[in-house]
Amino acid sequence: MLKITRENTRYAAIATITNLWSCMDWDKIDSRRVAGIWDEVTSKVKAAATTTNNYEKFVEKLARKIDVRSLKCREINDIINETEEFKKAVLKMIREETLGIMLEVRLNRQIQREIREHEQERQKEEKELKEKLNKQVGFTEKGAIINE
Repeated sequence: MLKITRENTRYAAIATITNLWSCMDWDKIDSRRVAGIWDEVTSKVKAAATTTNNYEKFVEKLARKIDVRSLKCREINDIINETEEFKKAVLKMIREETLGIMLEVRLNRQIQREIREHEQERQKEEKELKEKLNKQVGFTEKGAIINE
C-alpha cells in the first residue's frame, strides 16, 4: 500500500488519466474533434471527478465519456486495490488540480512522441549509413572489392 503523499497521489492521478487517454477509441473521434480534444477531455475529467466521491465510479464515468474501447490497465487496477483514503486523495487531486494534471499528461505524451521520432530518425540514419557502407564494399567469389 502506498503512503498518502502529494507525490504518490499526483503520480496516481497522472497515471489514471494517461492510461484512460491511451485506451480511447480514436476511430470514434472525427477530425474536427481532434483539434480541441485536450480541452474536451479536460472538461470531461473535471465533470467526472466532481460528480462522484468514488475512484472506481470516476474511472467508469470518464471511460464512458471519452469513448474508451477497453480498459485493461495495470496501473489503474493497482490504484483500485489501494486503500479508500488513497483513492479519495487521488480523486481530490484530480478535482483540485485538473488543469495541471492534464498539462503534465500532455507534456509527457509530447516527450514520448519526440523520443519516438528521434529514435526513428536515428534508425533511418543508421540504415542509410549501412546502405552506403554496403555500396562501398562488394564481395565476389575471389574476395572483397572496394568501390570508391
